[in-house]
Amino acid sequence: MTTSLMKSYMKSIWELPSPSTLSYLWGFGSLLGVVMVIQVASGFLLAFYYVSGEMAWNSVVELSREVSSGWMLRLVHANTASFVFIVMYTHLCRGLVQGSFYLKGPWLSGWLIMALTMASAFLGYVLPWGQMSFWGATVIINLISVLPTGKILVTWLWGGFYVSAFTCSFFYALHFTLPFSVLLMAGVHLLLLHHSGSSTFSGLSASLKVKFSHLFSYKDMINLLLIWSMLAWLLFKPDWSADPVNFLMVDLSSSPIHIQPEWYFLHLYAVLRSIPNKVGGLIGFGLAFVLITILAASYSKQTVSQNSSYDLMSWSFLAVNIILMWLGSQPVEAPYVAMGQIMTFLYFTYLIMTMIMDKVLYELLV
Repeated sequence: MTTSLMKSYMKSIWELPSPSTLSYLWGFGSLLGVVMVIQVASGFLLAFYYVSGEMAWNSVVELSREVSSGWMLRLVHANTASFVFIVMYTHLCRGLVQGSFYLKGPWLSGWLIMALTMASAFLGYVLPWGQMSFWGATVIINLISVLPTGKILVTWLWGGFYVSAFTCSFFYALHFTLPFSVLLMAGVHLLLLHHSGSSTFSGLSASLKVKFSHLFSYKDMINLLLIWSMLAWLLFKPDWSADPVNFLMVDLSSSPIHIQPEWYFLHLYAVLRSIPNKVGGLIGFGLAFVLITILAASYSKQTVSQNSSYDLMSWSFLAVNIILMWLGSQPVEAPYVAMGQIMTFLYFTYLIMTMIMDKVLYELLV
């Protein structure tokens, strides 16, 4: 029974109708699945040696120095987190440029995967218990205190009235469980994608689609070679994505001069600090992430294909995000503050304009 079900499932994948115009960019979804599996597997092995709480820093040091190949295991897990976001953001950018958000099920489930992955990544960044980890958890979690019940929530997340060993243990428990939720949602995402099909630049109909086998499986294999090349590159640049400040043990008496998150949060962080009011910044931070889901609710396949100006707007939006990432890494001083405010305005202008244009175009087409 199990064998027949597996054969049926593999056959459905192998013979999945796919547009013949799909390129290597459409393989980044499966590539993301591979990278996530590597991340979860390496994290599971690290869990055998990591000790949360007051011994967190020492356990990471001992793991790197004393455990056989422990340095490589930690290197793979720490850097694959960046690879996950590189592939995920590329996959998202392809969807934005293509206007894939008219496929509501895959778009919303993909957004939820990204949200869970971001939460897991933030929790994991705290676990080494370095300087940037500690102060990052202190500053970022403290932002929630502006909410009506924020102080209670902050106390609950910290496990007390300040970041302590209890915070580290709590974050470790959450960081261990969240990736399994991500993998579960990835399965849901695949089911919804197989139900709706993939988008294509030329908008081919179902009758002009070809089987997934051979052509696209070969493209996926090329993408897998890309991942192995990236992992091999880590042997030469093992700390390319690490913040040097985080190689220092926690010092409660002094904070880093410039506290900033990992690079994959910098565009949202730039939006947060571009709004001078603390409450307004937190609202802007949330809206910058949540408003992407509204695209799925507002757009349809017909309006995306008929909107000739959408390509220019989508590429401009990607450029704004890249600039925001760079601004998020800069100190809070002139001219970066003013530039961040301008880019934040353009970020929200894109989201609002696309929804307005969709409504106008829909009325014209009807």
